[in-house]
Amino acid sequence: MHVIVAGGGMIGEQVARALGVGDTTVIVVESDPTRAADLTARGLHVVLGRASSPRRLEAAGALRADVLVACTGRDEENLVIAALARRHFAIARVVATVHDDANQWLYDQSWGVDAAFSAATTLVALIESATGSTRAVRLGELPGPGLVLLEITVTDASRVRGQPVSALPLDGGTLVAVVRAGAVLVADPTLHLMPGDRALVVTAPDHESAVRDALDDTGGAPA
Repeated sequence: MHVIVAGGGMIGEQVARALGVGDTTVIVVESDPTRAADLTARGLHVVLGRASSPRRLEAAGALRADVLVACTGRDEENLVIAALARRHFAIARVVATVHDDANQWLYDQSWGVDAAFSAATTLVALIESATGSTRAVRLGELPGPGLVLLEITVTDASRVRGQPVSALPLDGGTLVAVVRAGAVLVADPTLHLMPGDRALVVTAPDHESAVRDALDDTGGAPA
């Protein structure tokens, strides 16, 4: 899989590192020369320039990309990049971050966005993940249907460790995939959850607390 990350700030770097596993190729497009050099020195593949430029996106492999993540520091730039990715390069999956909640309504298929994630929520998730303060984090909201995407990490202490997907108490939620050792596994009913698995669950906001309580080994939603 070929992924382009538009924007090499803190969120962009974390996204690039999270996705750059297995056979996945990740290219970061960053406009600041100093930041681009730092990312390159830390082992990431970087194209220098603005991701809102079709030439820079093409240099990053947009003609063969499977996914583009727009996470620059400006909502208007993220929307332009998303539109270019979908309409000009026909990239199949486009994800973008939202900095100003007032702009959330713009992030839909009319701009080529498949999924929008609040920058603030993403930062909280990164902090929680880094500090180990929770095992269940909200990755973002899915535009249109009014659903949220949760990531629950299975640990040795998790109540669901060793249980098959068919036995999970997911009233109001749907387990859509499991990330294991960098590979994405289909949530087959016979698949057993193992420590280290990251279970991705889609649910309605009013069922979020119940899903967290059922799957998060801390026994409840974080404060």
